[in-house]
Amino acid sequence: MHSVLALVALVPAVVGQTFYGCYTEIPTRALTGASTADFEAMTIETCETYCTDPTRNFTLWGLEYGGECYCGNSLDTGSFPTFPEDCSMQCTGDALEICGGPNRISLYGTEEEPPVHTPYPHPEVEAPVYQGCFTELPAPDRALVGNFGFSPAAMTIERCGNYCLNSGFTWFGLQYTAECFCGSELDALSTQLNDTDCDLPCTGAPTEICGGSSKLSVYQWI
Repeated sequence: MHSVLALVALVPAVVGQTFYGCYTEIPTRALTGASTADFEAMTIETCETYCTDPTRNFTLWGLEYGGECYCGNSLDTGSFPTFPEDCSMQCTGDALEICGGPNRISLYGTEEEPPVHTPYPHPEVEAPVYQGCFTELPAPDRALVGNFGFSPAAMTIERCGNYCLNSGFTWFGLQYTAECFCGSELDALSTQLNDTDCDLPCTGAPTEICGGSSKLSVYQWI
């Protein structure tokens, strides 16, 4: 179980171009045009200059793991917007700037609108449907086995649902106000409770319910 702490978010620096947000990295790289790294002096401006140099002329640039810079003109399949807190590593060249995180990219570009992203394949669905309040399984097991997300300041049902669907999962559950679990199915050992047993508000939407202590508000994309 993760403790919900009040975290001070470092805001990405504004460099005269558009910041699109924090995106997931993929094994084959989200941006494949060119790359460079500097684990002593990387900044957002350094990466921008490298990628938009006339010899390269890329429209997108992303920073990862504090000192890595990637360029491209489009995002490869599987990279999509994720929780903003996932990008929290300071740039090696400027502690006031954010340069992504582990397998997470702070994405910038020259256009006002964010780039088109293609999530992992998933069935055609229309909307998430609430399935009920369910028990979490004793550690180390989980009722939903797949991706996991954590947003201590901005978790909502919609954000968790989109994160899981983009990851290729149609089941998702919210727990302990800020945790998001994804899966292909709900474990049969997880038992349904009364809806009122899930009674903790979401960190990003106080009028929404995000599970409880060892309890999941479960939804399925249908």
